[in-house]
Amino acid sequence: MILWLSPLDERHHCPEWLQPSERNALEDLSPQRAREVLRSRVLLRRLAARVLGCTPRSVPLRADPGQPPRLLPSEGWHLGLSHSRGAALVAMARQPLGVDLEANNRSVTPALARRFFSSREARTLDALELERGPQRARRQRLHGWLAKESLCKLLNQPLLPILKSWRYDWDRQVLIHGQGQVIPCRVGSVGQWSWGHCTMAPAQGRLRRVTIDEHDKVVSFFSSASFAGSW
Repeated sequence: MILWLSPLDERHHCPEWLQPSERNALEDLSPQRAREVLRSRVLLRRLAARVLGCTPRSVPLRADPGQPPRLLPSEGWHLGLSHSRGAALVAMARQPLGVDLEANNRSVTPALARRFFSSREARTLDALELERGPQRARRQRLHGWLAKESLCKLLNQPLLPILKSWRYDWDRQVLIHGQGQVIPCRVGSVGQWSWGHCTMAPAQGRLRRVTIDEHDKVVSFFSSASFAGSW
């Protein structure tokens, strides 16, 4: 699995890279939301092009209105995309996946966890707060939410039932269903962001934190990732 985290700024404002149907769909969004969607789709094309060895315009991307973007099946890659507060997380893997990105200051309160998580998970988090303090419990609640958001995208199912019926095991890095099913899910943090990704089978994933200069060259990244090709 390949993961990239990047800011969404004017360098990713290239509406001419989008399909006509995508550009038309932006007209139904608020200006801020349209800008975020546009720039995240451009980022997805830019980084997929680096893996596929083509130009961003020629990335064989399907992005039907109301559907998550995907590559043609013949490419053998699956895509993941999440954006939040001016940044985006883009993922590519050889199997279906789900990803989520949140700012570290996103608050998942104890009351919210008691309302939407299973009673067992909420009690575990309450006990963690008593034992390890509010900061640790706050991070674990956020990571649990990230994991379930990722699973929601992987399974293409509504979020609310997933919040209740699955719990996140931080030590094993897996989501566990009340009936015993287990799905791998990695969660982590870098800088001001926390991220999660789910796959049906274990996948090796490392996060690149990408900064692109005015010459469109990667000038820094959080850690290396294994894939064929060069930057």
